Amino acid sequence: MDFFIQWVSNIIVYILIATIIMMLIPNTGLAKYVRFVASLLLIVMMLQPIFQLFKVNIKEVLAGYQSTTYEASGEIKNEINNKKNEIQATERAYILKQMAVQMKKEVEENITQDFEQVITNVELEVKEGVTTIKTAQDLSKVTVFVSAKKDETSNVEPVQEVSVNTTEPIQTDSEKIKQQELQNFLADRWQLEDKQIEVKMEGGE
Repeated sequence: MDFFIQWVSNIIVYILIATIIMMLIPNTGLAKYVRFVASLLLIVMMLQPIFQLFKVNIKEVLAGYQSTTYEASGEIKNEINNKKNEIQATERAYILKQMAVQMKKEVEENITQDFEQVITNVELEVKEGVTTIKTAQDLSKVTVFVSAKKDETSNVEPVQEVSVNTTEPIQTDSEKIKQQELQNFLADRWQLEDKQIEVKMEGGE
């Protein structure tokens, strides 16, 4: 009779303690495993008379459950880390895309009016070790692709056949000067160093 009273008392005390603990734990992935372990312990406590009857070692039973729980917990953690990395990569790509759009909008009007060029694309590279992208100062390189502004009002002249050596890109001195001026202008507007900016002109480098 004493064993039965102690057994029931232990179950009641355990349920009260487990309830308090579950109320204190935030509703996260960890709470699910705490509930799982708590349920297993409660089942073991309720089956304690049967274990005593058949002389089952309760410690061995609990050790087996704990081993399975730890393995499952490790797999879940790996999956969570993988998902976290995927989310961070997606977020990083989105931030870079939005930053490129904003940087393009900031200068495209001046590029068109002052340099008679049109920005076709902007590619950004992040400094090594930077995990959170906040400003252009976090960038290691900005590659700007530009092409000559099309003059729709100009008369179209017949195209003459020209022999061109396609093995190497051809760039005139005036294009090189304009390219350098573009690079200096963009560096000044974006508050970056000249070496961080590469301008690629259509028909040039």
